[in-house]
Amino acid sequence: MSKLNAEERKARDNDRFSKRVDERRVKGEDVVAYALANEKAFKFLTKDEKYSLKQRQAALVEEVSIKKQQQTELKNQQELDKVQAEFTDTAQ
Repeated sequence: MSKLNAEERKARDNDRFSKRVDERRVKGEDVVAYALANEKAFKFLTKDEKYSLKQRQAALVEEVSIKKQQQTELKNQQELDKVQAEFTDTAQ
């Protein structure tokens, strides 16, 4: 097997991703989910699919932010409860 130069590899990879996206689109699968999992597929999405991808990415970022905030609040509450428990034990 001959070695491919960078341009040839890039062209081969682009062709593969283009085919994969088209196959998923024909099968009725969620190509946006595929693009979320594999960033190289992004450039083969339609304009509407790219818009949908951006919305999903924003929703995922928001979800991660909310979870992180909830974890921080839970940790702070646990620390507060621990301090209050220690304080009530020493007060008695």
